[in-house]
Amino acid sequence: MPPKQDKTEEPTPRRREELRQKGQVPISVDFTSGLTFIVLFLLATFIFPSLSGEMMNLMEEIWTGSYYLREVDSQWVFHLARIGVSYFARGVLPFVAVAAGLALFLGFLQTGFVVSEERLKPKFEHINPVRGLERLFSLRLLVEALKISVKVFLGIVLAYVVVKDALPHLTDLIYMELPAGIEVVGEIAKKLGLYLGGLFLGVGFFDFFYQRFEYERSIKMTREELKEEYRRTEGDPIVKSHIRRRQREIARRRMMQEIPKAQVVVTNPTHIACALRYERGKMRAPVLVAKGQRLIAEKIKEVAQENGIPIVENKKVARELYKHCEIGQEIPSFLYRAVAEILAFVYQLKATYGGRRSE
Repeated sequence: MPPKQDKTEEPTPRRREELRQKGQVPISVDFTSGLTFIVLFLLATFIFPSLSGEMMNLMEEIWTGSYYLREVDSQWVFHLARIGVSYFARGVLPFVAVAAGLALFLGFLQTGFVVSEERLKPKFEHINPVRGLERLFSLRLLVEALKISVKVFLGIVLAYVVVKDALPHLTDLIYMELPAGIEVVGEIAKKLGLYLGGLFLGVGFFDFFYQRFEYERSIKMTREELKEEYRRTEGDPIVKSHIRRRQREIARRRMMQEIPKAQVVVTNPTHIACALRYERGKMRAPVLVAKGQRLIAEKIKEVAQENGIPIVENKKVARELYKHCEIGQEIPSFLYRAVAEILAFVYQLKATYGGRRSE
């Protein structure tokens, strides 16, 4: 069994997109719940005062007996049901709507628009005891336990501080009228709610950045995974290398087929060989039809000898041609004079020896 490789490589864009399609994106539930708690608490402080006043009026009517003196009929039952639905709609539905909308908005803000069915599919790894033990001793579980411990401990401390400061007012509740008592309890609850909201939001901000850190750490790839990803994205390097080798062979074969059409081969003498073609009256300047080093240079000279192409030794011109000119291109202008002298020498040889090869 091969040793387990460490995940040290940054994930590729393709890897990120695949995980996103599977619904694996960084999202902080604590950040969403903390901000939602603050917003819902502020909404409650806005709605409950007016709602509690109406409820007090209703209770006063009930205590004075006006509801008991009425005849119990369908109209009376319908009236009570309408009041109950009204209180429910004004006291509960705004919180449900705001909580749902805020959760969707914060989720979109953190991850963008993501729809995936992969998260709904059952997975064996969720009930795998080995994976369960790995998660039990993971960094993520340690951080989750730390967050819960911090929230519970600081929550108890904050509640103790708030109740301790308000203890004199709480002992006077039995002597207060009901509206005054509700107001005192409401102030205490408001203070405690703001403190707890700040605590939850602080933990949420920590979790927001931790989830991104943990996500980036978890999606890193091993070198083998990176190679496999490259094979899937760019193609198998072995196959691509074979294709490039075949392309070079085809280009070299075509190059060798052009050598018999050349007028001269300029050499270094053994390291470099460059074949030039020039037709007076048809071409503006000589064209490089073949070039190569070492073994290819030897092959160029061999083909030239077989086809009676003159081979001229000129180290400087051969180097400049190889360096500054590509196959199929006209020679650079700064080589016009030197190449013209070589061609003139070749034409003179052909005129003198009837086209026999000269080295």
